[in-house]
Amino acid sequence: MSGQTDVDHPLCEECTDTLLDQLDQQLRIIEDECKDYREFLEKLKLTEDHSTEEQQLESQLNKLKAEEKELMRVLKQVETERSDIAREVVVETAESERLDQEEEKYWQEYGEYKRQLLELEDDQRSVDNQLRYAQYQLDKLRKTNVFNATFHIWHSGHFGTINNFRLGRLPSVPVEWSEINAAWGQTVLLLHSLAKKMNLKFERYRLVPYGNHSFLESLTDKSKELPLYGSGGFRFFWDTKFDQAMVAFLDCLQQFKERVERGDTGFCLPYRMANGKIEDTGGSGGSYSIKIQFNSEEQWTKALKFMLTNLKWGLAWVSSQFTHKP
Repeated sequence: MSGQTDVDHPLCEECTDTLLDQLDQQLRIIEDECKDYREFLEKLKLTEDHSTEEQQLESQLNKLKAEEKELMRVLKQVETERSDIAREVVVETAESERLDQEEEKYWQEYGEYKRQLLELEDDQRSVDNQLRYAQYQLDKLRKTNVFNATFHIWHSGHFGTINNFRLGRLPSVPVEWSEINAAWGQTVLLLHSLAKKMNLKFERYRLVPYGNHSFLESLTDKSKELPLYGSGGFRFFWDTKFDQAMVAFLDCLQQFKERVERGDTGFCLPYRMANGKIEDTGGSGGSYSIKIQFNSEEQWTKALKFMLTNLKWGLAWVSSQFTHKP
């Protein structure tokens, strides 16, 4: 009521109670509003705290997203690398298989080459052994006198021998003509070989070695052959070709002697030869004919023995001069 006029009036008790009730009511309303404000303020504070935490979480989330993005990039890169490695593994596996096959092939080839090497080494050892044996034989042959090894001149009692064939015959020892012919064949071959070694060409006669049917050919009469072989008993007196052949052979041996003496003045045969005879100048001084006619078997045999001795001396001289010459 006082508020309705400008003049303050004392209030009655009833009015005072009403006024107090109104004030209490306003107070409760204000208190409620304050409570609401306080609650709202609390909520507002909580909202601000949540906003800060949310910002932190948002920041962490963004960081995690960035990390996730980086990890995804790394993962993609790793996946790419893994794919590349997988492809390389496939390639390397194929290469490994190829190398394994080549290695297997290599070992097979190695085994084959090793086998061939062992065979070649065996062949080489065999060839070396053959070479050593051949060298040994060659050295042995170089030390061997081919003439002495081929023509062995010696004696057997009253007989001169060449390669164990007796040249001559005695009444008590009737040597077969087949053996005498073989001995003459060896004798002709020896003198022919010695002359060939010295490049000596005989005058008047040519020696023709023909085994047990050897002969001499006259250079003045090509149709004339002088046989150094015979048959039957002791030769008949009227068959002179055999005697002529032996005289011609002695002539060739004399030519050989003269040729050697021209190159070696110190050379001298033990028995002198002239006109179909052989002289024992160092012994009995006798002269022995190489002919059968008007001759005894003993003297003929001794003449042949002396002739072989002279031939042996000629063989020794040629061997000493030409042993190491081709």
